[in-house]
This record gives sequence, structure tokens and C-alpha cells, in this order.
Amino acid sequence: MKIPQFEGILGVVTTPFGADGAIAFEVLGKHIDFLIANGVGTIVPGGTTGEYYAQTLDERRQVLSFVAERAAGRAKLVAGTNSQRPADTIELSHHAKGLGYEALMLAAPFYSLPDVNELAQHYRAIAERTAMPIILYNFPARTGVDMNRDFLNAIADVEAICAIKESSGSFARMLEHIVLFDRRFQRVCGADDQAVDCFLWGARSWIAGASNFLPAEHVALYETCVVKRDFVVGQRLMRTMLPLFYLLEQGGKYIQYVKFGCELAGIPVGSARPPLQELSNAEKSEFRRHYQELKAAKIGSLAA
Repeated sequence: MKIPQFEGILGVVTTPFGADGAIAFEVLGKHIDFLIANGVGTIVPGGTTGEYYAQTLDERRQVLSFVAERAAGRAKLVAGTNSQRPADTIELSHHAKGLGYEALMLAAPFYSLPDVNELAQHYRAIAERTAMPIILYNFPARTGVDMNRDFLNAIADVEAICAIKESSGSFARMLEHIVLFDRRFQRVCGADDQAVDCFLWGARSWIAGASNFLPAEHVALYETCVVKRDFVVGQRLMRTMLPLFYLLEQGGKYIQYVKFGCELAGIPVGSARPPLQELSNAEKSEFRRHYQELKAAKIGSLAA
């Protein structure tokens, strides 16, 4: 199995919905074009930002197929195929593999709360039955399960499990990965407000929800820190971006904010599906202010 080296911005793309609630594929196509034109090198449909949990299996297959066709030859592809039912994950993963996706992004099954051994067996089974590289996605606040060091030790011998997107928000966890697993798992930035810290400690890729509406800015920060290794400028850029990132990560309405950000960027991706509801006028006003201040800084112009 060829293990990819993940580099650059991996855009976890939103799923646009029309007024009738159906997937708006025309908008999705324009969105993919927008991301690629602004330097996003890998497109990731089917993540939490894409509201996979609110879609039928058929809709998810359609999204994977559409993204693969639209991005063909212009960007790499990673598939979010997570599901509460392992059989669905495997089915979607086989579909993605046939479409040319190079890897999977998988969080722990939510609600069922598997213990360390159960979670390890879950991933072993998926790795065996899909034969695709896997990016672990640790987001215990959403799944109720923490991919701790006992779990990572339990699956360290599974070659296909090659990277981890750490979204616990713990800086100590990032350091733990450096000390204990530095040569085993590729570290992927999974917390937008900790991007510079991740890059300083060796991460070379960023799975970024806010890149949906700030792709050039994400590329500029990545290139400054990872390519140029200029952390003085990188910190300055991050200070400008941090108020908006902080609101996204700590504001409790990540998906709604990302979708509103796309609207402000000229990509009308519609509302989130229920049970999520629209932002209030006050929430929109605060987000718009941070967005406009960030855009006024023209960070995106620094991208190569």
C-alpha cells in the first residue's frame, strides 16, 4: 500500500443545500472550483463540516462521485466515510476507492462509546477490508471517545493508519504525539486556532474547515510557516486570523458559521440541515465584523 504524505491545505468542503433541502450540486461545483483556484490542494468531502450525519447513504455516494469528477486532475482527494454503522463506512470507502480517493478520514463511532480494545478492533477491521490509508480524526467532544495513547499504541502496527487529525484542543496532546509517536503518525493540524503551533512542531498539513471561505488566507499562513519557516510573520498573520478562528472553535456553531462565511465569500451554500438552525442576527453581525477585518488585512495576497 502506498502511504501518501499529506501536505498543504486539505479542505473539508461543506455540502450546499438548496431552498428545498436537496443537495445543490451546481453550487458544490462552483465551490470546489473556488477552493482549487485559491490553492487548496486536497478536497475532503464527507467530513463533519460537510454534515455527513444528516445525509442518506445515497446522497453521500453522490457527493463523493460528484467531487471526484469535478476535481479530477486538479486536486487530491480524501474521503470522509465515517458512520455509526461500520458496514456503511466500509461500503462508502469502497465507493471512494473506486473513484480514485487516496485516503480516508475516520472519526470514532459516536454514541456507542467503544473502549480502547473495541475501538482498536474497529479500525483494524476497516483497514483490513478497505486497504486504504486512514487519517484518524480525534474529536472527543463530538464522538464521546478519546483516541488516547493507549489506543494509538494498540493500532501502531497497522500500516494503513498513517496520520492523525487531533481536534481535542489539547496542546499537551500535541506534545504527547511528538514525544511518543513522532515517527509513526503524520500529524495533521485539526484545530484552526492552533495552526501555527502545529506547524512549529512539524505538522505539514491542515484539515481546515474555515478554508471553505478563506482558502487563500489558509494557504498564505501554511506557506509562511511550513514552506518559508518564518514564524515571526506566521505569528503576526495568525494574530489577525485568531479572532475569527476563536469564534469558530469556541462559539458552539461551527457548521453554521462556516456556511455563513461561504455566503460572505460569494458562495451561497445555504443553511445547515436540521436539527441545526440559522444564526441569529447578532451572531451574524459579530462573525461578519471579524470576517471583514480579516479580509481587510489582505493576508491572501501573500499566497504564492
